[in-house]
Amino acid sequence: MTRRLFLCGCFFLTALISCSELTTPAAVLYFVEHEPGGEPYRTRMIVTAGFLRMDGGQDSQDFLLFDRADGSIYSVSSADKQVLVIRPRPVELKPPAKFAHRVVTDTAAYPAVAGRQVTHYELLTNEKRCYDLYAAEGLLPEAVVALREYRLILAGQQALTAAATPPEMQSPCDLANNVFLPVRHLEHGFPVRLTDMTGRTMELVDYKTDFRATADMLKLPAEYKRLTLEELRAK
Repeated sequence: MTRRLFLCGCFFLTALISCSELTTPAAVLYFVEHEPGGEPYRTRMIVTAGFLRMDGGQDSQDFLLFDRADGSIYSVSSADKQVLVIRPRPVELKPPAKFAHRVVTDTAAYPAVAGRQVTHYELLTNEKRCYDLYAAEGLLPEAVVALREYRLILAGQQALTAAATPPEMQSPCDLANNVFLPVRHLEHGFPVRLTDMTGRTMELVDYKTDFRATADMLKLPAEYKRLTLEELRAK
């Protein structure tokens, strides 16, 4: 009887250890996004010490996974059974000759988020409003750091796209937001509402800092074909 209890206790302890190894402490953030001419849709962001995952919600099979350790971005498409791999690269593009930036802040009072004051900013380049930003200073600092890392990695690839675009078709706001100042909207706290120059809006609607990310959320489908962005461009 004693031996049976001992074995059962060992099994129970092993199960607890196995379960704990299957999850990772994380923050989960929920957004509503809206693009001009389209219907609003919900998105989710999961932030761990090692990864940033963006998807459409709990059952989403299409997602973006950013490996914070090596700077690789993976875009997973379930329809194509494919993973697009985006590797870090430096920004080698030179900024335009005329490229002036300015921040405008108003003094209006806005509802706080989790006790954090919200401030309204307009981020301008060449006197064009590139971002309309409502940010809460001190809110979700770990998420801010992860987003900064992600945006800086993405800027190298955005620079390649911009280099292949004729100058007359380049937008100063696009160059500022995505290539040369990709994290300027994160310098004032977490963006609780952000609208870019195209009218695309992203608004934080809920979050939890005690989320547990499962191992499946942070891994790529092994059976999917992998294709680098360079290989895709060469096609």
